[in-house]
Amino acid sequence: MIKERIRELRRLMMQWGWDAAVIVGSDPHNSEYTPLRWHQRMFISGFTGSAGTVVITKDKAGLWTDSRYWIQAERELEGSGIELHRTVSVEDTDWLEWIAGNIGPGGKVGVDGFCMSKGQAAELQRMLDPKGSLVVSKPDYLDALWPDRPDMPQEPVRIHEVRYAGKSRDEKLGMLRSLLEEKGCIYMLVSCLDQIAWLLNIRSNDVLYCPFVISFAIVGPYRVTLFAGESKFSDSVREELSQSGVDLLAYDGIGDYILSMKPEGKILIDPSTLNFEIGHAVDRTFGQAGQVFAQSPIELMKAVKNKTEIEGFRRAYIQDGIVQTRFFRWLEEAVSSGQKITEADASDKLHLLRVEMPDFLDESFETISAYGPNSAMPHYSTVRGRDAILEPRGLYLNDSGAHYSYGTTDITRTVPLGPLTDLEREDYTLCMKAMIDLAIAIFPTGTPGCRLDAVARRPLWQTKRNFGHGTGHGVGNLLSVHEGPQSIRQNLKDQPFVPGMITSVEPGIYREGYHGVRHENMTLCIPAGENQFGSWLAFETLTRTYLDTGPLIPEMLDKDEREWLNSFNETVFREISPFLSKADAGWLEKKTRPI
Repeated sequence: MIKERIRELRRLMMQWGWDAAVIVGSDPHNSEYTPLRWHQRMFISGFTGSAGTVVITKDKAGLWTDSRYWIQAERELEGSGIELHRTVSVEDTDWLEWIAGNIGPGGKVGVDGFCMSKGQAAELQRMLDPKGSLVVSKPDYLDALWPDRPDMPQEPVRIHEVRYAGKSRDEKLGMLRSLLEEKGCIYMLVSCLDQIAWLLNIRSNDVLYCPFVISFAIVGPYRVTLFAGESKFSDSVREELSQSGVDLLAYDGIGDYILSMKPEGKILIDPSTLNFEIGHAVDRTFGQAGQVFAQSPIELMKAVKNKTEIEGFRRAYIQDGIVQTRFFRWLEEAVSSGQKITEADASDKLHLLRVEMPDFLDESFETISAYGPNSAMPHYSTVRGRDAILEPRGLYLNDSGAHYSYGTTDITRTVPLGPLTDLEREDYTLCMKAMIDLAIAIFPTGTPGCRLDAVARRPLWQTKRNFGHGTGHGVGNLLSVHEGPQSIRQNLKDQPFVPGMITSVEPGIYREGYHGVRHENMTLCIPAGENQFGSWLAFETLTRTYLDTGPLIPEMLDKDEREWLNSFNETVFREISPFLSKADAGWLEKKTRPI
């Protein structure tokens, strides 16, 4: 099927005069997680990961993806004729250089301009300029091969209440307009779905696991124009938005609207997120002189959580701590008693336990339920019928999360199902050291995540171990489980940490064909005092799911690591046990005893 689709695409490329076609796998909003309608990368390649770029030429085909998906991609691309190109990180752009080196002078490279950012398109054109080649945009060009392509999602829109958001829509718009004024702008075009949802305090279910409204927004000096499916808004939601100066127009009307504008000042756009086609309309209306190119200020605004949001996250982690205690007790007893439990069974059980919790809305991403060799794939996807049976030996990895009305969770735990090898115990202990060392770090104000990354990797590097993914990512408040602008990773990114940022800490070790280990806690950046050397920051751990000490090699932990671990587990028991049955509390008490 994949080979036939590629053959048909090449036939169309010949008609259009293209030398290459690019599928970046995003949507018109440069989203990581996209509605089914924009699963174009999966359609043309069969690859189901959340990150990667496909390039098709007349005689070659390639997929570029990072280490989270190398093993998975090898399996899914088998027999497709698509070559896997391994990149160091999700930000790598090796495919740009590959295109430039594989098409002749005067060639044409076709893209879907609605699903490639203005910045990406400009960088691709820059790479092609020496050969006199051109980037050609043809929106939705895969439609010709995709007769049953899913429609646009039309889920109803709801208000995210101020009691959970902490700030009203009017307060947020006021803050944004002040920031725009500082940059000499009176307009801003917002295309990122999480930014629109946060700014206007609206949520929906247009994207699986991400409560977004498929939309664009133009913020003006007095009003906001929101481009979305108008039928998705009830009268009451329309009325509330209208009271905040928000006008509704059709989603596909944004291009014509921009072309009809009579600008009275400059517009701020983020070229890394605004798509190529809409960016072209902005160019025609505002010209280069009328645009300010900058990172969206909303990204940092939503990353720094207010007091209400922080308390919501605390509540959410208590809820998930209760769920996970019940889940891991059930898992341990089921496997040890000889029940046939598969990875999918475990995932389903965890979902059923979450559904029982008050204020649970949805999972925040697809649960990673991985046993043995499957846990060596950082973003393994469980498929019933092809999933592994959990045996009473080795390690089981579970990475899952939930959306509650007041907060979003993301937790990874690796637990023993029985006897372990010496290597499994050593990897388990080193990952624990790595996570704890960053959890207890104190660092100067202004420190970016790329410097903190080395703190977590140090215990692994000392034993010549490493992992390919980032150490940490931001998490949205009932938004995306992955958000910026902060991150903890090796790639140079100069966004400093700020009190109020909520970020994961999740080092791992992966041995292909054997096992994987990852421990993940969520942290809150907090002030840590001032002295003659400046001001300092630290992390407070929000997660309230126990860390299993059974697989540890205790002598590998130093005094500070041991004290932190004992204190963390004691806190988990103290805060979670009042909500548990007597049997669950007794089981948790044993799991949290000091070492």
